[in-house]
Amino acid sequence: MGSLGITLNCGSKDECLDLLDYILNYRGIKGTYIMYSVDDGKLRIWVSGAMSEAVITKRVILKAYKEWRELKAWEKGAGSIDINLIMKLIGKPFVSEALVELLKILGYKAELKEGVLFTNASSNDVLELARELANSLEKLVKFRPKASYASKALITAYATLKGADPLEVIKELEGAGVLEVRGHKVLVKEEWRNLLRRLASRI
Repeated sequence: MGSLGITLNCGSKDECLDLLDYILNYRGIKGTYIMYSVDDGKLRIWVSGAMSEAVITKRVILKAYKEWRELKAWEKGAGSIDINLIMKLIGKPFVSEALVELLKILGYKAELKEGVLFTNASSNDVLELARELANSLEKLVKFRPKASYASKALITAYATLKGADPLEVIKELEGAGVLEVRGHKVLVKEEWRNLLRRLASRI
């Protein structure tokens, strides 16, 4: 048995309690016994248990803390966020490049570099778009599991722009001759970003 202590800067009491909640719900947190205290803008955590388990838990806590800080900075307008962290927040995957193109079409600056989204859009706007993209993708792959990456990006982005069902979007685009549907496969006949911009201009 062993015990390890960690001190984390977190600001106000509410923010420290928010951090504690984030840590306790983080995957991989283990320990026979976890104690904590909040004072002077700091969250102090003690992890007790088998030393090997305590060491692993400390690493996971520090990882969770890093994520929490990134999220808080983003919510306050930092302008960048790891795309995988957005997926973790909404609980579903989406086509990240579709999110970037949507943000651009809606008038925001947006760029994806090495898995990090840089944008001047608010965190709320980004999360709302990401959720809609994720919901469209979930429905799309259920009925068209072999859709190409480009078709997933185009269909989910266009469906989100229109507020439409992705399956209805497939019918519309197939009728327009820009999609090819073969069984469960869906292919785009031209570069999807240019096509999306063209379609968006008609909405």
